[in-house]
Amino acid sequence: MNNSIFDLEQEMLQFGNVTDDIERVTKYFIEDARWESMEPALADALMNKYFAIKELYEIKFNNMWDTFEDVCKEYHIAHKLAGTAMMVAGLQREEELQGLFDEK
Repeated sequence: MNNSIFDLEQEMLQFGNVTDDIERVTKYFIEDARWESMEPALADALMNKYFAIKELYEIKFNNMWDTFEDVCKEYHIAHKLAGTAMMVAGLQREEELQGLFDEK
């Protein structure tokens, strides 16, 4: 399996669709004629629960996304530092080799 940060990002964005699904179910209970006979107090309680769940998942998704962005920033900084370290090590090695030739 060859997953990348891009693949993870796409899966996270799909996870964000759960709030759309909750919205869809909520709308179904509000608009579908089969539920018109539901007692108003029960309907309100049910809708409040769905809205609370939707808000909970929006918060969780936003927190997850913030963490993902922080990890991506750290990854890119580490990648740049590693590249710089490799370049410095390469220059040092080049200087060492050049020194060997200069000595002769």
